[in-house]
Amino acid sequence: MCSLIINPLGVDVTDQCDDPPPPTFWTNSFGGTTDIQSGLTVGYAPGPIRIEGEYVHRMSSYTDRSDIAIFDDVTIDKQEQEIELAIGRVEDLRSHHVFANVYYDFGAAMAKWTPYVGAGVGMGRSALGYGTVWKRNDDPARIATFVDPTLRAKLAGTTTIGDARLTDVVVGYQLLGGLDYRLRDPLTLGIKIRWARFGEFMSDPVLWDQLRSHESSVGRGEAVVYRIATDGTGFWGVGLNLKYWF
Repeated sequence: MCSLIINPLGVDVTDQCDDPPPPTFWTNSFGGTTDIQSGLTVGYAPGPIRIEGEYVHRMSSYTDRSDIAIFDDVTIDKQEQEIELAIGRVEDLRSHHVFANVYYDFGAAMAKWTPYVGAGVGMGRSALGYGTVWKRNDDPARIATFVDPTLRAKLAGTTTIGDARLTDVVVGYQLLGGLDYRLRDPLTLGIKIRWARFGEFMSDPVLWDQLRSHESSVGRGEAVVYRIATDGTGFWGVGLNLKYWF
């Protein structure tokens, strides 16, 4: 209604355009996926207690899309009348993490087999490829935003699109366990099991690419943005490790 592109003359507008538009709220639900992890560690082991610093890189690919669940009253009303399509998608998740870990190694020093358990805390920078599409109904009779039939026709069939790489720094912890086999001094080959959990991902505000089929930055007179948040992220994995003992 307040778009200067769709409605430049302010038809059907009273004082609702004097203030910024109220925020809208929606959610998507996506399943898990597999990923590839690689990393590097440096540690010190004066005895059965071992400490290390660890870097982990993750790259997860998605081909997932999800219908949008809407929670604010204004957008719910539009969904029941105007909006015929509202979907979100995740393309990939890439993360760079650093951890400080502590382990306990079972068994005698220089044993052939050495099981261990450990835990760590750390932080990482995550980048999420996210996109969303909202499309209004092609039938002007379904458009309830305007009374004027000409404006209804202009709004019918328009799309709002967001497509961006969203980033945030997250803090988390991990539980670890594994088994090392001594190939020969000073090399060991082992399997490590990891379960990690991180806090809320909250992106910076991002400008919509397209708002009602026009550039979002010129529609109302001020920028219209969105941001994505998660309750938390996590992963588990099994890795193959090669250690060199100095």
